[in-house]
Amino acid sequence: MSPTRDQYDDVWSVFFPIALGVFAIVVLTLLFFLWRYRARTGPLRKPSETVEGTLVEGSYVVVIGLIAAFLVYWTLFHEGRSDASTAAAAGRDVPAIDVTAARWTWRFDYRGTRVQVVSPDGDTPAALVVPADTPVRFAGHSLDVLHDFWVPDVKFQRQVWPDHVEQWTLSFPPGRHLGLCAWFCGLRHQNMRFVVQALPAQQFDDWLHRKEAQK
Repeated sequence: MSPTRDQYDDVWSVFFPIALGVFAIVVLTLLFFLWRYRARTGPLRKPSETVEGTLVEGSYVVVIGLIAAFLVYWTLFHEGRSDASTAAAAGRDVPAIDVTAARWTWRFDYRGTRVQVVSPDGDTPAALVVPADTPVRFAGHSLDVLHDFWVPDVKFQRQVWPDHVEQWTLSFPPGRHLGLCAWFCGLRHQNMRFVVQALPAQQFDDWLHRKEAQK
């Protein structure tokens, strides 16, 4: 399992039960008041003279604020872990790939080589080949509008835009993984797809050498 997926699952394991608990409290409170103050036959009830409940209102504002603050902290903590892994990989001898997004295709340049991968016809997804279970450094930018590098299998996405180079480190489990642009970028947005093929290290080296020899 990739580190980004582990981090996503850690965040989800906290967000989901809290969201479920808050949803349950809201629904149960609503049902209680609907039942408690439902229309009844008989003499009309005297309206409450209570104007406001400062203690109750203040209490739930504090509770909601604490929950929101904790969720922000939990998210930033895991985002920091992801950034730390990117910084740690920067000084290591790991594959580096430059990602270029443009309407409506992806281009992948393997740094230090002449190997470049693009879509062969504009409709077929470009094939990004990487070593499996190995950190890969990416540097991405866009030639036109905002795009989003998204690989659902590893629960990772990162936006790229013009005049900026966004960097991240990512590893992939063995196999084939679909990649998409998660940001609507124009009429052919659905064509902004790519395929990640994660190969064993030796097979990746052989593939890279073959591609280099073809240049």
